[in-house]
Amino acid sequence: MSDNSALAVLVLDTGRTAEVLIAGDLDLSADAVLGPAVSDLLIDPYVERIEIDAALVGFCDSSGLTALIRAHRRSTNYGVPLRLVQAGPRLHHILDITGLWHTLTTTPE
Repeated sequence: MSDNSALAVLVLDTGRTAEVLIAGDLDLSADAVLGPAVSDLLIDPYVERIEIDAALVGFCDSSGLTALIRAHRRSTNYGVPLRLVQAGPRLHHILDITGLWHTLTTTPE
């Protein structure tokens, strides 16, 4: 995490499902923090799925949404399902009104 970031990322990679816990603000700095964390998981041959817990995200702007979409697309390109498993009320509302809730919370078959 960079010193200027308002987003904290904790990766729990203990098996086939890697958990990414994010807390703080999903803003302009989000892609620089979330992107490398997801990329590192995608090159791990043992990781078969990624779950993002964003229950502690308090703020999200368009840059934060872009970071989530990029992480989702990157994981799709690697054939590793990525889904959002928790979201606080504000983030849930934003994802719902932008139409991203279903995309980010549904596991591809």
